[in-house]
Amino acid sequence: MSEASAPELRLRPAATLPATDSLAEWLRGQRLQRPGQPLRLQLAQGLREAVMSRVLLPGQRLPATRALAEQLGVARNTLVAVYAQLEAEGFVVAGHGSGTYVRPVVQERPADGAPPLRPEAAGARPRLSRRGRDYRGDPIHEFWVERPFCPGGFTGELFPQAVWNQLQIQALRRPSADLLLPGEPGGSPALRQALARHVRATRGVRCEPEQVILTDSTAQSVSLIGRLLCDPRDEVIVENPCYWGARRALEQQGLRLRPVDVDDGGAPVPTAAASSARLAYLTPSHQFPTGAAMPLARRLHWLACARAAGMLLLEDDYDSPFRYAGAPLPSLQGLDAESGAGEHVIYLGSFSKTMFPGIRLAFMVVPQSLAGVFAAATHDFDRDGDQLLQAVMARFIDEGHYAGHVHRLREAFGRRREALLQALHADVPALSRPDSALCLTGGARGVHLCFALPPGSDDRALAAACARRGVTVIPLSAYAVGSRRAGLVLSYAGVREGEIAALVRAIAPVLRQAAG
Repeated sequence: MSEASAPELRLRPAATLPATDSLAEWLRGQRLQRPGQPLRLQLAQGLREAVMSRVLLPGQRLPATRALAEQLGVARNTLVAVYAQLEAEGFVVAGHGSGTYVRPVVQERPADGAPPLRPEAAGARPRLSRRGRDYRGDPIHEFWVERPFCPGGFTGELFPQAVWNQLQIQALRRPSADLLLPGEPGGSPALRQALARHVRATRGVRCEPEQVILTDSTAQSVSLIGRLLCDPRDEVIVENPCYWGARRALEQQGLRLRPVDVDDGGAPVPTAAASSARLAYLTPSHQFPTGAAMPLARRLHWLACARAAGMLLLEDDYDSPFRYAGAPLPSLQGLDAESGAGEHVIYLGSFSKTMFPGIRLAFMVVPQSLAGVFAAATHDFDRDGDQLLQAVMARFIDEGHYAGHVHRLREAFGRRREALLQALHADVPALSRPDSALCLTGGARGVHLCFALPPGSDDRALAAACARRGVTVIPLSAYAVGSRRAGLVLSYAGVREGEIAALVRAIAPVLRQAAG
């Protein structure tokens, strides 16, 4: 509506005033079309519709608020507020002591020379882009349903909620307004210092606090790396199968993915392709989702290749705290710092598995030469996250709560893993046979199990059959980048130990079919 182009208001004679009961009946009908909407909004929209559809003509006087309120059975003050709202919007004008009148409403017209809308264009729906359609059609969406054995699960009784709440309350009681400010580039200095100490002690990562860059998630970390270090159409080596979030983050940057099929030792070095790749995304400590662990010789081979080709390795160390047998394997970042300049690995970490899925807090350790630009970029692009959360997490680590919590999680998850294996072997006896078609891959670590199936097996049909029994099993082929491998992935992080046996019994017929 354009006020500047509205014709002069001419008041209509009293004989043409709308009958109060007729207008009230109109408004009742309009209200029935908007159930659940607040009364004031219903009445205001009803009167707007009356003006726009010319039930109320320009220049007509509206009924007095008292009379219309009595007809509608509403408070007069409600209608007074509605009339004032319509006047502010330009639908009516209040005369000085003579009532409220309808203003002429002029619809906005296209600028001179603008082509008229075609009827089919006027009703067309917004269309997804090619990338949007590709995202929507990803098979992971069909199977990722929050039910038992779905990845990303959480059981609240394992989390020290009272301690976490107390730290948050103490932070909020600080008289300073620092937590309301945008924060330092790269994130909270206190948390960056705490994380630098933590990864040095637990993973052998060699870094200074300024090399630690805070983000919201591993996917955001990977996206920022691709944005700063690659140009569209650059090549990136990825594992096949691969973590879905990292693959999507790289694809959204317009990068070309070169998949490398993993084996029992993780991703082998593709010597011929490495010379042209800018990045390589790896999960060496516990390949996701197959569970393979990369041996030391292969880690050193990757580092030598990265130095020779000027390539950066992205080491996603997503669940390294959960190892139930043997000593932890050295991080790629630590090996790079020991044997070279420490400039060819970016270490990626996250708290979604060790804290809770909704924490939205992750970090990366970047080479010293890149620390400044990465800190500035997070400040400019993402505004450095939640300052309260970062402050509380720093204290949670520094006061020893995090280390104790991870220790308790490791014990609980180890018991869950053992309970799941016992239930599987009890209800699917073929698993114990060396010639079984369904065989466990990986070792005693992480929070999920992966089963391999013979080539050509329909793992998606098996996953759908488990879903009909109320259990989420992700088909291994849904994580494929290029050639598919058949298998099944079950996560036990969000399933209580006492519930595991019954859940396995529910899907045992499907697994026995797969094993046979």
